[in-house]
Amino acid sequence: MARPMTSRCRRLQFRRQALVLAAAACLVSVPASRAWMQACSGPPGVACDVDRRSVARCLAASAIIGIVASPLEPNAFQGVRLLSASAAEEAMFLDNENMPGLLGKNGKKRIKAKDFRLLPSGLQVKEIDPGRSDAQEAKLGDYVVITWEGYTINYFGRPFETRSLQKVSQVQPDPVRFKVGDGTMIPGIDEGVRGMREEGIRQFIIPVELGYDAEKKLGPRPSTFSGQRALDFVMDNQGLVDKTLLINIGLKRVYQK
Repeated sequence: MARPMTSRCRRLQFRRQALVLAAAACLVSVPASRAWMQACSGPPGVACDVDRRSVARCLAASAIIGIVASPLEPNAFQGVRLLSASAAEEAMFLDNENMPGLLGKNGKKRIKAKDFRLLPSGLQVKEIDPGRSDAQEAKLGDYVVITWEGYTINYFGRPFETRSLQKVSQVQPDPVRFKVGDGTMIPGIDEGVRGMREEGIRQFIIPVELGYDAEKKLGPRPSTFSGQRALDFVMDNQGLVDKTLLINIGLKRVYQK
């Protein structure tokens, strides 16, 4: 009988999965990164055979910013995977990423990840947990209560909203409440929650045009200073920074007023 996974093994597994997502980004321009990705796809709970120096060399050689994310604290999103090795291998390339520093050039390709649905808007959605079968689906005009986590996928995978950051900063934010379609949330989340049921979990890959506005008026906003700083550093950068976001959403409640 398999032994239960320890917290240390769980952290190592999450880091391995994060490295796989970085490898997927590297596939845009570096064929050799396939071998790196395969080296990171060992059995769950086992550290991959890539040390920090190897990661740094790979990222420097490819000139692609990858993801080295912090482990999730036990919460509603525990066990949510980023991308599997097969998903990285079978990713599809879409249009060029919107990066001002690469205008007029053959820039970085946008990736469509396996197991994600690509919506006409450009939003990519993965159903992690469908939620309660007897619950109503969120629709335009409904009020919803959500919990969330956010990462900058291709800029070191910096977390800007996680339980870890909240714990370090000693903050306990309330769940986010909003009316679907009222224009207060970033378009990627407003669109993505539609069709979700209570207790459901979805994972979104949000392109820049469906993300945060330059005026910083749209929510949800990071609950910690460090998270806000990490997000602002990426969103305010006008150069070679990929602003694609990875956001996990847990739907707690749907109601009408």
